[in-house]
Amino acid sequence: MAEINVANNFGFAELAKRVAPGDKNLLQIMEAMTEQLPMLEDIPMFKCNQLFSEKINRRTSLPTGTWRKAYLGVTKKASTTQTVTFPTALLEARSEVDEAIVDGSPDPDGTRRSEDVSFTEGMGQQVADAFIEGTDVGNPERIQGLYEYLNDLDLTTVFDGGNAGGTSVIAVDWSHGTTYGIYPGAAANRGPLGLSSKNKGKEPIDDGTSTNAKFYAYVTQFLWWIGLVVRDEFAIGRYCNLNPTIGGSNGFNEDKMIELLEVGHFNPKRTVLYVNSLIRAQMRIRLKNKANVNFNQRMGLSGSPILTFAELPVKRHDAIKTDEDTVTS
Repeated sequence: MAEINVANNFGFAELAKRVAPGDKNLLQIMEAMTEQLPMLEDIPMFKCNQLFSEKINRRTSLPTGTWRKAYLGVTKKASTTQTVTFPTALLEARSEVDEAIVDGSPDPDGTRRSEDVSFTEGMGQQVADAFIEGTDVGNPERIQGLYEYLNDLDLTTVFDGGNAGGTSVIAVDWSHGTTYGIYPGAAANRGPLGLSSKNKGKEPIDDGTSTNAKFYAYVTQFLWWIGLVVRDEFAIGRYCNLNPTIGGSNGFNEDKMIELLEVGHFNPKRTVLYVNSLIRAQMRIRLKNKANVNFNQRMGLSGSPILTFAELPVKRHDAIKTDEDTVTS
């Protein structure tokens, strides 16, 4: 069987190890984020080609040739393109830990680090939601998630499961030519991949009471510049309106999933399927049927078992909700 490998792309955590090998605190933060958000393991990350955005030319048509007879000319043809700009967005958080707790701890650094990790896990969940359901409509400071491109059943790579809302399976081909993450170069100078953790020292903090009394706290500032580029809209897909209930009608249908993968631009070496826990459970139940050749489970490079469908890795992504609105035409 072929080895599972998403296109030799350097994802968030792996690239971080290469650009910040000595920053143990930041690496711990990134490892915590990738545990919380497995999609970060897959997304190839690139510096955006403008200050805070990525400007691309998306091809909308291909040039054609001319069938000609002798002594008849050939007309000039050209492809057509569409210019699209994808912004990066800034997610910021601030950790404030009372100095009495830190200074009174037998492990002050560990106490601060534990609190910092909880903040970054929360940020990771926010980014996970943004990658799926993010919208800049009414929120220009935010990024557009995958559902912004997959919200109509008339689209080629959006398939209907027949349920009244429910949940979805997301297919993404990750590469610089299809779908990828971006971060500003200037932000990268302050922290790898646009993520930075800054120890601000002690600061006086209002206690939030009516007296506005103050206490001193150790403060950590977190900044994360990140964006998502969809260069090829046929390289992402959504199998939506699925009943998440195990054993219920209108659940996951293998035939429709195969059809979706065939009509889109999904390279099997780069494509990953993302599901929530209930759809993954439906898939694992199918796996018990030894005659079902669509599902398999094998050991990944880390030694952990990987569920596959049609040779594509299937990853749990809890940002895909079970109460999504019905997708219609």
